[in-house]
Amino acid sequence: MKRLLLILILTFNLQSWSAADDIRDFEIEGMSIGKSLLDYLSKKEIDKLESGHIGEYKQSLIRKDLKNYEALVVSYKKIDNKFIIEGLTGNLGIYKGISSCYKKMNSIEKEVSNMFSKLIRKKWETQKLDKPFQTYTPITYDFKNNDRIQLSCWDFRISKEVDNDRDLFKLSLYTSDYRDATAIKVN
Repeated sequence: MKRLLLILILTFNLQSWSAADDIRDFEIEGMSIGKSLLDYLSKKEIDKLESGHIGEYKQSLIRKDLKNYEALVVSYKKIDNKFIIEGLTGNLGIYKGISSCYKKMNSIEKEVSNMFSKLIRKKWETQKLDKPFQTYTPITYDFKNNDRIQLSCWDFRISKEVDNDRDLFKLSLYTSDYRDATAIKVN
């Protein structure tokens, strides 16, 4: 029943994107890129969120009152008193193995591809994470201004033979400025 509900919610959310041609038209859990986090939470609530930093950006973790995801990571510039959202990621735990995550990602990817034929789509090779046998596999859609939608599955395998009980599906929205500022620099 939970799976059916999740599929319906994702389907209806993606259908609302079909008329969009700007990343600011997308929503995850009702939040949008380019809006102020203060539109959704008070300053006091924001200050209480678990948070970290990446470059000039602060990333705050929201886990309460979510309908479709277990957590949201909201990114905004540290020095921005308006808390303008430049990165937004919905995280959803997958508890039936990585193949279930790939099925979910592929299902959503087909809908996004059908709706956004003008975006630049790239299905990346599986990328290695820091721990042995752990990987992530992304599919990206880039706008002309380099804003990005990214779908990804994260496999938190314990060893080559032993899977774990939780993998992760992520739906992410990034402005081009956020992407540029947080990109890994390779010499």
